[in-house]
Amino acid sequence: MNPDRIPAPGRFVRYREVEYRLQHSPGKWWIASDHEVDESFTKAGRRYFVRQIGHDDVLDCYDLSRPGTYRGMPVEVVTDSPHGYWVTTRDPMADVQGFERADHRGPLQKLIAFGDPELQFTVTHTPVPVPWKIAHDWEVFTERLTDAFRDVTDGVFLIVHAAADPRRYVQFAGAPDRLYAEAPGADVAKDADEFQLRRFDWVAPDVAQPNWTSELRRPALTKEFAQLARRCVAALHEAYGITSPEELRYRAWREPATAVEFPALD
Repeated sequence: MNPDRIPAPGRFVRYREVEYRLQHSPGKWWIASDHEVDESFTKAGRRYFVRQIGHDDVLDCYDLSRPGTYRGMPVEVVTDSPHGYWVTTRDPMADVQGFERADHRGPLQKLIAFGDPELQFTVTHTPVPVPWKIAHDWEVFTERLTDAFRDVTDGVFLIVHAAADPRRYVQFAGAPDRLYAEAPGADVAKDADEFQLRRFDWVAPDVAQPNWTSELRRPALTKEFAQLARRCVAALHEAYGITSPEELRYRAWREPATAVEFPALD
């Protein structure tokens, strides 16, 4: 991190009392430095040293932002330059105050001189659940759900739902040659992100079926059960905003209504 520039807003972790921007790619999380901090950092290329973050690492994680106001408009300070602060806003009237849009998708921005009394802002650190542990927990839950599907046989029903709001759920029904899955839309699960349901290949509702659906022909391969499990985890986590599998509960029964246990989900 360049000590001469204030970092752009984003997600950071604190390691040995120093802030590092959290970086990730699918299945990997890390922090980087321009020098070797300790033996846990390894050289990556000519300029950087990287420390991989494991799912059991205990580090403070937070979102850094600089909200404020400028001439009565809500703004955010994103970085600085030798001549002032770069400030952004979504206020549609900001162009009157000299803000310009770098591209049609981004916010309006303006360079405001240091010490300008009309710019007021604070630096906030908002703690967030550690994403590397959450990602690992969902991976483990996906494996457990994959195993549980083998027991959703003919006449068995399984519902996995948020403990705090049972309307956020995925449900399964077993048939002789099918495994059926359903997930509610925004008409049932308030604020559900239906874009995520569509993104993960759920079939949209129609006149005959009010829920989003997916089905799997049986017998099925393990990778096919796993694909359905990932689709269901995406509904729970991405569409319904359930942070962790620890927030989930399940109910299961076999017709006629006889309780069924799924040890893998306990």
